[in-house]
Amino acid sequence: MTEYYVGDIPLILRRHPRAKHLKLRFDVKSYSAILTLPPGVSDRKARQFANKHHDWICEQYDKSPVTVPLRAGEVIPYQGHPVKIISAPGKVAGVTLHEETLIVGGPESGFETRLQNWLKKQARLTLGAAVEKYVRPLGCRPHKIMIRDTKSRWGSCSSRKTLSFSWRLIMAPSPVLNYVVAHEMAHLVEMNHSPDFWTLVEKLYPNWSEARRWLKSEGQGLMLIG
Repeated sequence: MTEYYVGDIPLILRRHPRAKHLKLRFDVKSYSAILTLPPGVSDRKARQFANKHHDWICEQYDKSPVTVPLRAGEVIPYQGHPVKIISAPGKVAGVTLHEETLIVGGPESGFETRLQNWLKKQARLTLGAAVEKYVRPLGCRPHKIMIRDTKSRWGSCSSRKTLSFSWRLIMAPSPVLNYVVAHEMAHLVEMNHSPDFWTLVEKLYPNWSEARRWLKSEGQGLMLIG
């Protein structure tokens, strides 16, 4: 894979068969400029286009928030409580939660993947249990529950009654996770945000407004982890 840069900032070229125009954006997760190309546009023309927007790319880089990688020494929240990530290369590959630490065993290779997979597993278990709490009062259950690596949405409900949740909810306080589940469960009955929908959310989770405020003020920070 050819590596390109705009100044010192990585440039990623992505071709899309249905793209009609060059589309440039800055990805805060990778600190890279991403340029989507329509068919027939050469790498050279794409790089020229990106270099014309050098100042804009640098501006986005300078004002982008700091991301937190899943690596040893970092502190991340787990169910609302700070825990420190510890590397234990001499232990069997796996993850153990012990008091205020997450101990990741195994070699350095695959460290982040093992930790993220563990967090996703805990998210699936915790979110699944939360869904079950609302099945009886709601009178229905979802067709399927999906755990996704979404970067802008905490949850969604499809017309086929599939609920999707961000794995990063496992880092949020339990009341916040439960609010998101109640919100999406309510969509099984009301596929809108009408007054009837919010009445149903209130019935399922009376403290929803406080949890919603937390997500608006603190949620973006969780999206920058991992």
